[in-house]
Amino acid sequence: MNSAIERLLSLRVSDVMTRDVITVSASQAMPVAAAMLVDSRISGAPVVNERGRCVGVISAADFARRAVWAAAEARPKGADECCPLSSDETDGDRHRPATDLVASYMSPAVHSMNVGRPIMEAARQMCQHHVHRLVVLDDDGRPAGVLTSLDLVAALIAAIEE
Repeated sequence: MNSAIERLLSLRVSDVMTRDVITVSASQAMPVAAAMLVDSRISGAPVVNERGRCVGVISAADFARRAVWAAAEARPKGADECCPLSSDETDGDRHRPATDLVASYMSPAVHSMNVGRPIMEAARQMCQHHVHRLVVLDDDGRPAGVLTSLDLVAALIAAIEE
């Protein structure tokens, strides 16, 4: 077996995950959360409650959905007749939130992985659920790390270049 493949098969989530986790509070306003993500140069983060437990994930897609809803609300009545929006304003089962808090826009589905699991298992889960990050949780449900698709690409490059 190729040494790069052997190396990749031996890697665990803890070997490649990002340990310095940037979290967003569920009670933060969306503009504050957006500024945190921009300042940290990331496109998403785990969302935590007041006890630090992970209750969701906020991503660039959630901010895009917010922008679409804001644009729809700003349009004059009757504008949809000549210029319909190309995106589904409610995004399926999700409804336009009543508040501008992170809790109203985040995805409550947290895709997570244990630190000791193989990265191949993590990669399969990311593909299966079409997500770009897995939250690595500690025993208390608090984020201990994040495994991103970029972390997996970096591991692939390192294994090939070794």
